[in-house]
Amino acid sequence: MNEAAPELVPKLYGFGYDGPDHRHACMITQWFEMHGSWRDNNHQRELGRKLAHMHTYKEEAGHGGRFGFGVPTHCGVTEQDNTWEDSWEVFFRDRRLGDLVQRIGDKAISQSWEKMKAKAIPLLLHEMNPAPKPVILHGDLWSGNVGLESQTSSPVIYDPACYFGHNEADLGISHMFGGFTSDFYDAYHEVHPKSQSYYAERQQLYELYHHLNHTLMFGGGYKSGALGIMKTLNTWAESQD
Repeated sequence: MNEAAPELVPKLYGFGYDGPDHRHACMITQWFEMHGSWRDNNHQRELGRKLAHMHTYKEEAGHGGRFGFGVPTHCGVTEQDNTWEDSWEVFFRDRRLGDLVQRIGDKAISQSWEKMKAKAIPLLLHEMNPAPKPVILHGDLWSGNVGLESQTSSPVIYDPACYFGHNEADLGISHMFGGFTSDFYDAYHEVHPKSQSYYAERQQLYELYHHLNHTLMFGGGYKSGALGIMKTLNTWAESQD
């Protein structure tokens, strides 16, 4: 991420493991002093622009044209299945949403998921323009993982759940907890125009991953949020006949 966006992401200086079983690890990164708020219009636009440019970075040696990552990464405490896939539809369906549905093991969620696989998923992920290309993603870009660096007064992002995926998937969780304004999205899409068709519904699908992940981690009200999105997308898909 730092290679793709050195002004947006802390630089990694080194990492290591403790013991033969590698059960403990450490890393040393660039230190940022945080100060002030990144939520005014100018910083929102700067953040959107810099994130979009991070998503233009191509590192063929890192992904070989496939979606996934070379090792598991974590979104919160959840280990993500980053098994490489040639198809974005297959990766996001099976390695993201389907994997969480299976782990949660809830009957209502599983039933809604079977309906989604039949119609909503193919509609939203099978074809889009422009076609998805693997780029490095932050993976957990909610407002709590953004700060304002004091020396440069520029926004920075941290605490990622990285993998190579469709660039717009990074916007999914930004809708979940708020904090991002139209200035952020407008600046982002000046660099990356919205994919067509069904951009808004696809954003709901990308947000769904994080509702499911929070259901797995915390349960409670997050289940109803996940089911609400699933019902909305299933109803929408039925209306496309």
